[in-house]
Amino acid sequence: MTTVDVTWTRPRLRDGIVLGPGQWRDGKLVHHVKDPDTGWYYRVGPREHFLMSRMDGTRSLDELAGEYAAAYQRRLGPENWQQLFGMLHQRQLLHGATDPEELARLTASAAEGAAKARRGPLSARLPLFDPERLFTRLLPWLAPLFSWWFVVPALVAVLAVAGYVALHLSELADGVTGGGRPLPAILAAVVITWAIVFLHECAHGLTCRYFGGRVTEIGVMWRFPLVAPYCKVDDVVLFTPRRRVATAFAGVFVSMLALLPFAAIRLWGTPGGLLYDLAGTLLIFGTAAAALNLVPFLRLDGYYMLSHALNLTDLRGDSYRFYGQLLRRGPGAVRAHRPRDRVAYALYGLASAVFAATVLTLLVRYWYDTLARWVGPGWSVTILLAEAVVLATLLTYFLRRRTTPQPS
Repeated sequence: MTTVDVTWTRPRLRDGIVLGPGQWRDGKLVHHVKDPDTGWYYRVGPREHFLMSRMDGTRSLDELAGEYAAAYQRRLGPENWQQLFGMLHQRQLLHGATDPEELARLTASAAEGAAKARRGPLSARLPLFDPERLFTRLLPWLAPLFSWWFVVPALVAVLAVAGYVALHLSELADGVTGGGRPLPAILAAVVITWAIVFLHECAHGLTCRYFGGRVTEIGVMWRFPLVAPYCKVDDVVLFTPRRRVATAFAGVFVSMLALLPFAAIRLWGTPGGLLYDLAGTLLIFGTAAAALNLVPFLRLDGYYMLSHALNLTDLRGDSYRFYGQLLRRGPGAVRAHRPRDRVAYALYGLASAVFAATVLTLLVRYWYDTLARWVGPGWSVTILLAEAVVLATLLTYFLRRRTTPQPS
């Protein structure tokens, strides 16, 4: 019997294909499938996942059909097999049924898509290096840090640092706003802050690698108006919810751990010294950055932690779609969602709207007060209205650009 015959009678996925657990997206359960050879991540439904997870070369089509019928009380017909194998062939996922030219085309298209994702009107990414070999060498040395024997005491220490900053916030803020710092102190604060942010990103990558994922990029990201390092951990979609949450939290966790030496300097150092003041600056800005990262209404670590904890792939987008369907077509349009997801979408959408309105109101008020001191109340209102028109125009342009099909 030839390889092709075996492929179609006892199908087996190509070596290296990884199937992820189920996640909910817009009311539907989906599974991610990674093809490491081409770089593609696919989404399949639970029934396709059920069959693909059993395609190990030991089961015949009849055996697969029998297991499927036992699980779903439904027999697979010829058209079902044709559709499934058509999808597997199109994506070159079957062992012994691959076309080198098609694999090369899929690899090129995945690379092209990744390159497009790095460029945008308000964001861009510049990859610097592949950290896979570095992380693989470091993990045996750092593995004890992933045990509960380290994590629990470290969490207590992190909470203690946050508590110290909260209790001494006024004193730390006065030190930051006091001014008069020499240039070397300012440069040291900038360098140390960037080092902590880099460690933050490495923590995401090392945690992803520890759980069996691959980390493909570390680089510098521009997301208007900020520039910061980033670490690409796409393999988190293949993890269980708990491991996804841990990967997302690792960055903030390490950022706060990096503040421990500066908390010690503030506790036991000599007040008034340059190092003492530098420690206070790093504590207040580092803690503020960690708190901002945990806000679930920004697409930062806190948002992803909440999404992963709820096992939802696109909490923000699904919440917006949920309210859109609810307002346009009424409650019947959202009954396809699970009750717990309806609650999550409703609460998240409402809370994010309140958060956005509050932040916008505070920003407008602050900017109005600033302009009023410069040009007076009348011109302040005129400038604010002009800025609102420009922002609305840009937002409309970008939304239309995203929804307009691009030529292939």
